[in-house]
Amino acid sequence: MTGRQDLFDESMNLGHSAAWEMDWDKALEYYRKALAEFPDHSTALTSLGLALLETGNRNEALEIYRKACAASPEDPIPVEKCAEIHELQGDIQQAVNQRETAADLYIRRRNTEKAIENWSCIARLTPDNLAVRSRLALTYERLGRRREASYEYLTVASILQKKNKQDRAIEAAQLALRLTPGDPEASNAVRSLRHQKILPPPGPPRGHTGPLRIAEMEEYLKASPEEDPDESSDELDDPEVAAQRQALTILAGMLFDESTTDFDEDEDHAEGQGPLSMLRRETEQKDRYKYLSQAIDLQTRGNKRQASKELVNAIGEGLDHPAAYYNLGILLKDLHDFEGARKNITAAIGHPELTLGANLALGRLARQAGDLTEAARHLLQALRIADTLTVSSDQSSQLNRFYDTIMVSQTKDDDQNLSQIVENTLAFLSGPHWLHRIKLARKKLESQGSSSTVIPIAEILAVGGTDRVVEAIERIDTLASQHKYYSAIEEAMLALDYAPLYLGLHLRLAEILIDSDHREQGLSKLAMIAKTHAVRGETVQAAKIYHRLIKASPVDLVARKELINLLAQQDQIDDALSQYYDLADLFRQMAESERSRQTLTDALKLAQRSKNEVDWSVKILHQIGDLDISRLDWQRALRVYEQILTLSDDDEIARLKMIDLGLRLGKEEVIVAHLDKHLQLLVQTRRGKEALALLEDLAREHPGRQILHARLADAYRAIGRKSDAIAQYDALGEIQLDAGHRKEAIKTIRTIIEIGPPDINVDGYHDLLNNLEKGV
Repeated sequence: MTGRQDLFDESMNLGHSAAWEMDWDKALEYYRKALAEFPDHSTALTSLGLALLETGNRNEALEIYRKACAASPEDPIPVEKCAEIHELQGDIQQAVNQRETAADLYIRRRNTEKAIENWSCIARLTPDNLAVRSRLALTYERLGRRREASYEYLTVASILQKKNKQDRAIEAAQLALRLTPGDPEASNAVRSLRHQKILPPPGPPRGHTGPLRIAEMEEYLKASPEEDPDESSDELDDPEVAAQRQALTILAGMLFDESTTDFDEDEDHAEGQGPLSMLRRETEQKDRYKYLSQAIDLQTRGNKRQASKELVNAIGEGLDHPAAYYNLGILLKDLHDFEGARKNITAAIGHPELTLGANLALGRLARQAGDLTEAARHLLQALRIADTLTVSSDQSSQLNRFYDTIMVSQTKDDDQNLSQIVENTLAFLSGPHWLHRIKLARKKLESQGSSSTVIPIAEILAVGGTDRVVEAIERIDTLASQHKYYSAIEEAMLALDYAPLYLGLHLRLAEILIDSDHREQGLSKLAMIAKTHAVRGETVQAAKIYHRLIKASPVDLVARKELINLLAQQDQIDDALSQYYDLADLFRQMAESERSRQTLTDALKLAQRSKNEVDWSVKILHQIGDLDISRLDWQRALRVYEQILTLSDDDEIARLKMIDLGLRLGKEEVIVAHLDKHLQLLVQTRRGKEALALLEDLAREHPGRQILHARLADAYRAIGRKSDAIAQYDALGEIQLDAGHRKEAIKTIRTIIEIGPPDINVDGYHDLLNNLEKGV
């Protein structure tokens, strides 16, 4: 081993050129020469491994990929290659082991899809692998791919039944049914387990994406009303209990993420935050997940008191999520700490999967405390949420308006009516058959009403007092449609005298003000309505108003930030990130680049909670990098694109940016590493013309760069463009001589002579070579 960088670079370039031409025997020769200089170079090893596979040398390829794994232990690609070779050789256990390692490496990189791909390979090779099938089920559930998650849970149930763990098998099947209510496969599995029937054996994973939640619910609601509820819906818990189960699923998913580190690309981190600060952040995260893990373990074993203490500790260490607050609230409720329960459960309102259970739990707490007004408010809100599950999306707005009027029409002093609302609603929503009751009630109401009008289920629970408000709204709408805005405003003000808390009236008034050239007053009123909804804990309605406000006034920064907070609270992370993205673009248009960058940095932190974390992180980092380049902060931009490539190694745009920044900053090591990597990718994907065009463009834009002329000359030589190659080598030799690099210039001239210049020039090259060698 000589360790000569120039020989290594030359051999790698010639190897890539041979691979470019699909001449794998030559590629093998050159890659071996490169490894003779640096035997542990990971890129050279993986390149040789590919060439060996292409020539059918599996055993040697396996050894080379093993060396690549040792040289670059964080790179999952050589591990995957080892797994592929082991499978081809029939060594299933080794293939499974390598796939497990590759999946773990991809999880560290936050590449969930690649991890799923490797787990699926394991499940295909060993269908009864309980650990992998459980992990697939949990991951699919967290990604919202409910059909695939349900199938994996049923597979887990089959494996557990085979292991004589009947109770756990039933629990797994119930999880499948909860994810896909009414699904025949899940329902049959639950029935079979209860009747001690054997489930089908585990099959290979399914690779399709589940339908949307509303589609699943509509499918369930279309079930025959004569169907025995015990056969299809008795697995659906009381909403409060179901929400706690969902909260535990979310928290368990956070433990799944614990193997990855927080990704926090802010200015301090990008410029190298001190080791003590980094250590403190890592320690806090470990403590948070340690407490959470202990809390879940204690709770599953029935120790609620100690579980609540550990959960409080986890929240104290920064576990800020509605699922944590809801689960803690229900634990405290069971422990008779009603004030603590109320406080924590309130913090969970707004999360789409927890809000029904949260309102029901708060209604029960308020009823127990004797506060009928508060109990009625929360229980009607719970009924509203449950009722919207039974109507189409175009009917839900009308249904919500009816519930708004019902809720505002209740008076504090009417204890009898409030008590009737509380008791009837509680009886209707409590217990495992609530969804079946909702379904039957909706069918009954549809048979009584007109096709154009949706009737709220609250009507059959003897909740009245809405006629006066409804009539007022009809009059206001009629006047507004006739452009009689002042009369409509007057009618709205009169209606507010007897329904001052009804936000639907305030919203009508705001819209009329905007339409009647009182835009600023209307926008201010919209902001007030949104804030009131938020204070009441009605985060979904608040978000809708903020959306409307932003649509009317896109530059309202306060409204946009409030909307982002609400969307994050509801776990609508992708929508919140979209708003962040628009806000950053708005700042950029206003030439406030630093505020734009800070907004994108905040979005990057939130992206950790997205199911599409890697995609969002890469997208946001690209924007940050573009901002840094526009401000000529090339060093900072370089670090940003480095981060992109750690998340997505095949991001060609980021790699090209790295090459460009390396050229601007004169960082030779950056140029070499990323240019060669990009050229290798283009060669392997048979995009040779793109590689050549790139080299030509770079050499033209950055004349005098040795590496560019060298790579372009090698490329011309590889495709047989002899005269172009000689011209580039000639230019390279002059650059080397001007820089005083005589040895390199001698080598370049020898290459020109080896290619064979025209006879008229060959003597001149020989004379120049002799003179240089004598000078050395």
